[in-house]
Amino acid sequence: MKPAQRHRIVRWLVPVALLVVWLGIGGTLGPYAGKLGEVATNDQAAFLPRSAESTKVSEAQKAFQKSGTVPAIVVWTGRSGELPAGAEEMATRSLTSLTGQPGVVGAPSSAKLSQDGEALSGVVQLRSDLGDELPDTLERVRDAVGSVPGTTAEIAGPAASQADLKDAFAGIDGLLLGVALAAVLLILLLVYRSVLLPFLIIFSAVLALGLVCAVVYALADHGVVRVDGQVQGILSILVIGAATDYALLLTARFREELARHG
Repeated sequence: MKPAQRHRIVRWLVPVALLVVWLGIGGTLGPYAGKLGEVATNDQAAFLPRSAESTKVSEAQKAFQKSGTVPAIVVWTGRSGELPAGAEEMATRSLTSLTGQPGVVGAPSSAKLSQDGEALSGVVQLRSDLGDELPDTLERVRDAVGSVPGTTAEIAGPAASQADLKDAFAGIDGLLLGVALAAVLLILLLVYRSVLLPFLIIFSAVLALGLVCAVVYALADHGVVRVDGQVQGILSILVIGAATDYALLLTARFREELARHG
């Protein structure tokens, strides 16, 4: 085989091999990009040395803390503007039916009529450590209290606020990643004035993000490092930005060499 032919084969073989490797990395490690929340912690004491005074105090405080509850306040209003007859008794029975349900602590209160007689309210105490189970528990409460005919039942209070906040921030990491990719893609289109190259850079950056998230997940899962709930969004921005920055530098150097050599 002539040297020119050998050189031509190597020029094609190396990019193809790299492409296969990166596709394998993206296919196997890509799902870890959305799993960092499973190994994240928002406990600020977890990021301090165990010998720190504040860490020791936090550990000592656990002996004095009692497991509390989070109240869910149920409010009934009449669909026609007025409460139907017997609504107070039926609302109390719906609350009583929640006794012993998963996530419910103790017996709920009875339904109380408001001073103006236009609404009813009751309180259901929920466990404070429900975490991801809180939305399902609130859904069971909503199904039970929604059985009062002629009324509309709504849930408020600290428990509902926690669930609403979690829903509000549930997709923020994906939204942040999408906005970052769109902004980078727009910049690359303006810089390169090309269609294929910007998408190629974005594709490689996403594959690199999958690899980085898998490494961070493995390290956090084995206790080597600790990550908090913000690491997903910050890591996405850093990796996308770094990959784009190096791609710009490499492309600029490649174009310089093209100007010198054919």
